[in-house]
Amino acid sequence: MDDAPLFPVRLRPRTVVLRRGPGVLQYGTDERWSVHLSGLADHEVAWLLDHHRSGRALLHAPPARFAVTPVRQLEIVRHLHEALLVVGPPDAESPHVVAPAHGGADAPTLSLLRPDGSGRTTLAHRARASVGVEGLGRLGLGIAVVLATAGVGTLLLDDAAPVQATDVGLGGYRSRDVGRARGEAAARILTDLAPDVRGHLVEAARWVSPHEGRPDVVVVVEHRVLRPERYGQLTGDGTAHLPVVVREADVVVGPFVRPGRTPCVRCVEGHRADLDPQWPQLADQLRDPQREVLDVEETTLAAVGAAIAASQVLAHLDGLTPRAATACIEIAVPDAVPRLREVVSHPRCGCSDLRVAATMSGRR
Repeated sequence: MDDAPLFPVRLRPRTVVLRRGPGVLQYGTDERWSVHLSGLADHEVAWLLDHHRSGRALLHAPPARFAVTPVRQLEIVRHLHEALLVVGPPDAESPHVVAPAHGGADAPTLSLLRPDGSGRTTLAHRARASVGVEGLGRLGLGIAVVLATAGVGTLLLDDAAPVQATDVGLGGYRSRDVGRARGEAAARILTDLAPDVRGHLVEAARWVSPHEGRPDVVVVVEHRVLRPERYGQLTGDGTAHLPVVVREADVVVGPFVRPGRTPCVRCVEGHRADLDPQWPQLADQLRDPQREVLDVEETTLAAVGAAIAASQVLAHLDGLTPRAATACIEIAVPDAVPRLREVVSHPRCGCSDLRVAATMSGRR
């Protein structure tokens, strides 16, 4: 308690304060951080509720009508500080944010996830980030829309195929877009939704070194089966990447590959071949470009898959470890409830050598 700050502090933004009973307040409703503050006198409860409504700094002198002594005020604030419910004053200068409405929809929630309570700092980091999206059907466009709305500053788009009638919907393509190149139509949609986000048409071949504008993360939307050869350059270049595979009646998000640190696409294929020796020849048939299969993306799978894939990218950009780094996230109709399938490195995969090299070089 002696380490509690004495400078003006405020309640963490968006914290809900509720009465639980005589002398007891509940701060927050999320089980991850909700706490009870008990042993309060009636006038102390009234002071805290008034503070919550007014937004005043907690260590400013409370109005005289509440009769809270300075000693008791400091004691209560220290309890709130120990519960991580108070933060320092907001920054004098607002950071650069490109999310719509200057991040007004996202900043309050993001503030709950940071020790300093500054959701706009997270949005400022996102504004400096770049993400590539290859494959812009319903699902790929949905990923790009979520990332743009969440404030990612630059989106590199790659898909020259024409918009199909089956791509229309989900807040993305419109009927008037049918026949236009997906990349061009997607860039226009992103500009309409988030004018400050930069959407560029870039061929995926330019996403690897030595191109100076390569993205922080690449998302690749595929159909039927993974194509490991598409990820070799990204792995060798050290670029984080996330495959999203649309199958018959499900979508698989992951693994989120952080080269040298987490299992890669070849690890997934290697383990599947160990379980089913015939899998390599089946996969080759599924990869055959001559197969007469319409690559459509069912509405629920596209919506849920896009949200989950985008959430994994945002977690990485925010400095967290995406859940898909060690698991594939499978979403199947009809319930579309995500299920995890854990992923580990394959003993015969070369990405383990990358991990040793990264560790020796001190890479983080």
